[in-house]
Amino acid sequence: MTIITISRELGSDGTQIAEAVATRLGISAVDKQVLAEMARQTGIAVELIVQAEERLLAKPIGVSDEMRALLSAQRESGRVWNEAQFIQQMTAAIQLLAAQGHVVFVGRGAHIILKEHPTALHVHLYAPPQVRAERIQKRRALSNIETALRIVQQADEQRKNWFRHFFSGIDWKSARHYHLMIDTARIPAETATALIVQAAQTTVTIPLGVSG
Repeated sequence: MTIITISRELGSDGTQIAEAVATRLGISAVDKQVLAEMARQTGIAVELIVQAEERLLAKPIGVSDEMRALLSAQRESGRVWNEAQFIQQMTAAIQLLAAQGHVVFVGRGAHIILKEHPTALHVHLYAPPQVRAERIQKRRALSNIETALRIVQQADEQRKNWFRHFFSGIDWKSARHYHLMIDTARIPAETATALIVQAAQTTVTIPLGVSG
């Protein structure tokens, strides 16, 4: 069973590499599909779940009231979530998709949710802020690099706060959470893809409870 989680910094070409890995292995890359699975499990419209996630990422501390207001359209069904319930539902969706096997997860803390999975390969893709900003400037056709740098810095701060708030103070960039970390400023996307594919194909199953 091939399970890969790819955590990526904004501008690290992580989504592109994740999709290339999935294509090379002939399996699915899962990103927004996690939200679709949450919708399927709960009966809440996926559009509302997308909006809730956006609010959580943008303002991770003290957003329960906002989320309740956002999901009030579902009040008659009794399925109005606070932030903790959102994370619980997302965890359930990721675990179910992992149980079905052969999938590349893109973001959403899948490497933390599946940290005890015996065969999952956890990958982090990163690059220096200047390199990421240059990519964002080109991708979004921004007029200056300063704007792109602010976007990168804001994204890093949001993700740092999100992980610390919802995953008990975890530092999302710490090497201890990953089996493989790749600097995409130094390693081309094609090479990074090949490295991940090779690592996934040679991953050794480690029984739960065994540590090195």
